[in-house]
Amino acid sequence: MCGTMKTWVLNALLVAIGVGIASIPALAHHGTGVAYDTNNPTALTGAVTEFKWQNPHAQLFLDTKDAGGNVQHWAVEMNSPGVMTRQGWTRRQFKAGDEVTITVYPSKAGALVGSCIGICKVTINGKDATPKPAPGPGGGGGEQF
Repeated sequence: MCGTMKTWVLNALLVAIGVGIASIPALAHHGTGVAYDTNNPTALTGAVTEFKWQNPHAQLFLDTKDAGGNVQHWAVEMNSPGVMTRQGWTRRQFKAGDEVTITVYPSKAGALVGSCIGICKVTINGKDATPKPAPGPGGGGGEQF
């Protein structure tokens, strides 16, 4: 094999390795169906304690009460801020103290964590705040509930 051919093969191999390494982060994105019970939509009602407008997913934290009146601290995984913006939501959508009812898919592990990715039913202080479908590709999925 001549020197030019060896150089070409070596360069092609290095490019292939580089593309493979650069694509690893794309494989890291996870699906929510593994962690959440998609057969058990659950309505949570409680007071917002915090709302984090951050990537990769916004997070809503609320205090609910169980049947015995004990406070439970729930965390809700939501869409990314980009998708939520296209759905008509803002970083000020939820404020501490807001009374919220939100339908989530609860954790399969029994943790007080739920998923509201896609479109889920939401009321804030008695007003319907269910997001509308986001336009464009990757628009946040279809109706969840």
